[in-house]
Amino acid sequence: MLLADFNRVRPDYVVKRNNWIPKKVGMVAWRAYMERLPTRVALQRRGITIHNLECILCREYCETSDHLLVSSGFAQIVWLLVFQWCKTDPIIAFSLRDILDAHQKFGGSDKKKKAFHVVCLVTLWSIWNLRNDLMFVGKTKSIANVVEEIKVKSFIWVKHRAKEVNMSWDQWRVFDVF
Repeated sequence: MLLADFNRVRPDYVVKRNNWIPKKVGMVAWRAYMERLPTRVALQRRGITIHNLECILCREYCETSDHLLVSSGFAQIVWLLVFQWCKTDPIIAFSLRDILDAHQKFGGSDKKKKAFHVVCLVTLWSIWNLRNDLMFVGKTKSIANVVEEIKVKSFIWVKHRAKEVNMSWDQWRVFDVF
């Protein structure tokens, strides 16, 4: 009712918030879903002259949030390895929404689903940061390094932000959680 009072419409999809990660990580996911990350295509839509719209990771397709974070060859391999680590079947993701909703189909307790949601959000965050490092610093990382970074960051954030979670790195490393 309050939205209607201000001539606002209810969004058709809301990116689920997760308090086990910093807000900035969740904001990247939300901005990516809304195509508000400054990808090359998004910048061009905003009137900024971009001479090359190619994805910096694959150089094959235009750089949109969906492509960069889900569809690029680099991202697909990262997602495959992340899903293997989390002991779940890989999903065929056509869009960010498929990734953002993956935790709902994940088996296990609510805490385990929430931990997997953290992993998905941190994966988006890590791929976005890799893109920025490559674009602005010329620094690249191997797929193995990106996946390891995802494991470490997600462990630290879950360990220190989740209430009543007593988990070791060894448990997290093999995703033997909750």
